[in-house]
Amino acid sequence: MRRFFYRTGPVIVALTLFLSFSSNAQKLGENKNKYKDIEVVKFDIKPGVEFPEEHLNGMMDEIVKELQDVKKFSQVFRAGEVQTDTAAPTLRLEGTVTEFKKGSQAKRYLVGFGAGKTKVVAHVKFIDKATGNVVFEKDVDGKVVLGIFGGQSKTSLRDVGKEIAEVSKKQFF
Repeated sequence: MRRFFYRTGPVIVALTLFLSFSSNAQKLGENKNKYKDIEVVKFDIKPGVEFPEEHLNGMMDEIVKELQDVKKFSQVFRAGEVQTDTAAPTLRLEGTVTEFKKGSQAKRYLVGFGAGKTKVVAHVKFIDKATGNVVFEKDVDGKVVLGIFGGQSKTSLRDVGKEIAEVSKKQFF
């Protein structure tokens, strides 16, 4: 009897893991090439996080631009803009800025080695617009550690947009 369990135990474990992974793969695959459009909603700012309004507006511009540059969605539009094909399966991108460290371009330029680093972290949710169900969520970030003449802090805003675009490409196409 013991021999039976020693021989079949690993097979049962392997089969269980295989079935678990294959069902997760099916769930991930459900969203591939499903969505045609994406609506970008202006992000919230977590209470206590001092993220300037002009930075938020700039970050939203970068997110829209980076999603357009991926060239996977038929339309990338902001909340309140007109969607050309209202019947198209649409994602709604919502987010919250959860962390912001202003950093210092002068410190990055003069000291280097990570001094004066700028950092933005946002929690994003991709939501099926028709059902309201969260399809995928993740924390994304943008950082400026160095650059020519210390790098500009606004580069961190573009990096958030780039990471969101990469996540959308990987998850949905």
